Amino acid sequence: MDTWRMLDLGPLPAWKQMALDKVVIEARARDSVPNTLRFMEFYPPTALIGYHQSVDLEINRSQAERLGVEINRRITGGGAIYMDAQQLGWEICMKVGASQRIRPESLYPQLAQVVVEALGSWGIKAHFRPVNDVEVDGRKISGTGGVDYYGTVIYQGTLLLDFDVKTMLEVLRLPVEKLSDKSVTSFAQRLVTMRELLGQSPPMDEVKERVQAALMHVLGVRLVPSSLTDFEADAWQQSAETYRMPQWIDRRKPPQPDANYPLENLTYKASGGLLRLTVQTNMAMTHIKTIFITGDFFVYPERAVLDLEAALKDAPLEIHALQSIVQQHYRTGYQYLGVKEEDWIAALSPLCLNRREGSL
Repeated sequence: MDTWRMLDLGPLPAWKQMALDKVVIEARARDSVPNTLRFMEFYPPTALIGYHQSVDLEINRSQAERLGVEINRRITGGGAIYMDAQQLGWEICMKVGASQRIRPESLYPQLAQVVVEALGSWGIKAHFRPVNDVEVDGRKISGTGGVDYYGTVIYQGTLLLDFDVKTMLEVLRLPVEKLSDKSVTSFAQRLVTMRELLGQSPPMDEVKERVQAALMHVLGVRLVPSSLTDFEADAWQQSAETYRMPQWIDRRKPPQPDANYPLENLTYKASGGLLRLTVQTNMAMTHIKTIFITGDFFVYPERAVLDLEAALKDAPLEIHALQSIVQQHYRTGYQYLGVKEEDWIAALSPLCLNRREGSL
């Protein structure tokens, strides 16, 4: 039976949590630490965007500042989330054999089963909904997602003990398209908490204990409470400040309006998440000048988004040309969860339609 370690450093500001994510996954990738379960609690409350998202597209900065909500960026993909003391963050950091290819579509449902089983210990019947949710009767109680780092997986999630929907809606710029495939009319209806299901919010320590028990049963491992190694602690101290700097938090910014280059904002709802495209074209609308891609989808490795942006730069606004670029991008081996080649073409096609209409 494999032995894993369990880390629980208590409530921390988001910049320290994000720095520790990178430290732990790097240590695991080097085989200097065992597979790890880590609990994350956030203080102060935090709005977190995905790795390739833009703060200004996803977060209401002025409201966040007014409400004392910190803003930060995850090292993993996915969409913007709101975290406070009423939610438990957790992550699994595990090594995948060198001869194995990480296949999120099969690995992630297995890892999500840890939360499903933990909830089941209270009699809550939950199930995994592809691509990255754990639901109870169609309502989200846990969001999950991860990243591949040199053969190591960091798989993260949240568990809603209780939830401040009002603050979330004030701070996050949640696009209405995210409700397009849900039988609900509001984001509040889309979510459910343990407090609502049980009549009260269970103690945080009890939730952690049940998640640990579920992980040991689901994965057939032994968990040992542990602490950071000296190397991890030193690396964390040295790198943490980087994750509170604008260079990290605002590392992705969309193109700004320019009178010389028309700017188009496009959205498309794929099964794996929302695609948001900010596109600058030349004046004749014959070519893409630059494109900025964001959204709440997951892709491995994360640099795939930057590579696709580069491939589409200066591309002609012709469907067949765009199809060829996207197909070549997918042949490179990038793994998009629930986002297919045809989704990108559907998202980009309005640009080609606008060009044809403009030439009439």
